[in-house]
Amino acid sequence: MMMPPQPPTIAVSARGEVQVAPDRARVQVGVETQAKTPGLASQENNRKQTAILAAIRALGVPAAQIQTLNYSVMPMQRYDEKLRRVVIDGYTVSNIVQVETERMELAGPIIDAGLSNGANRVAGLDFFTKNRTKAQDEALAMAVASARRQAEVAAKAAGGQVAELIELAINDFERPEPRPMMAMARAEMAEAPTPTPLAEGTTTVAVSVQTRWKFVKQP
Repeated sequence: MMMPPQPPTIAVSARGEVQVAPDRARVQVGVETQAKTPGLASQENNRKQTAILAAIRALGVPAAQIQTLNYSVMPMQRYDEKLRRVVIDGYTVSNIVQVETERMELAGPIIDAGLSNGANRVAGLDFFTKNRTKAQDEALAMAVASARRQAEVAAKAAGGQVAELIELAINDFERPEPRPMMAMARAEMAEAPTPTPLAEGTTTVAVSVQTRWKFVKQP
């Protein structure tokens, strides 16, 4: 028995975007120290980290919003031509202090507090929105409306019309990438450092959909 022919369809992909003002800042400042032994490198790193944490807390940032990430101890190795083997010249200890705060105006002072107290890396700076649900809903509605509009234009051009939605696939919501700092490190701070100016701007919440619509030929 022959299967009845499937009705013609129109497949459309579409994307919706919503610009939202961020309400959170995430800052990562790092400390990297070197010494002949891991113990000495660790001691110096711990001293600087303690000063950085104290300076950040002095800005009014609660301890619960501050955490240490990626603590590591690595040997500094090189190949000695005379000895014909790898030798260790010392050790590097590094870690990153991450601060997440709803006080957007503190992002710059947090960076300055870190750099003024021994940090030699700005490992990350991200402005984001904590509650993205409303923006995601708006982006999704825009994506579906765009897909239907495109399907209707295509159907009309083909001498017919869109009858109904047959299939709808929603891709994962796209998270905006953190905007990197242009200057990732400073070797030394000046006597009177200029405060770091930052502009949080907006972030984009986006979603894409894949749709399939039933096409009906006009008589």
